[in-house]
Amino acid sequence: MEIVKAELTDADVLAKLNKHLIEDERHPNPMDIAELTERMRAWLATDYICYIVRKNGHIIAYCLYRDDGGHYYMRQLYVDRTHRRKGIATQLLDWLYENVWTDKKVRLDVLAHNEDAVAFYKRYGFRVGVYRMER
Repeated sequence: MEIVKAELTDADVLAKLNKHLIEDERHPNPMDIAELTERMRAWLATDYICYIVRKNGHIIAYCLYRDDGGHYYMRQLYVDRTHRRKGIATQLLDWLYENVWTDKKVRLDVLAHNEDAVAFYKRYGFRVGVYRMER
């Protein structure tokens, strides 16, 4: 297993994993793979940075974030369905905190109904800083 910075050429695979993330968290995003690929390419070409976890040459997890000045904003963290519950997300976050996120806080959004993600982030040490409500 290796952790490396994603390249623009990884956008196709990252978009497919992003589609799985949308499905798994029951997000209302209606984008198809082509749209997600284009969005991922735009993000990687501009202000987002992505680190991927590769195992046997395949991307099995990723973390997409940007530097918002006073903090890092983690937009997406995803582990492929077949590789979950093996500590990969924890290893990726540990690596990022040790090698990248050394100087600022990290913020993220979690859908309120995504109880597994909420529990994971709380176990990792994240705390609720604000409630954002929608209607």
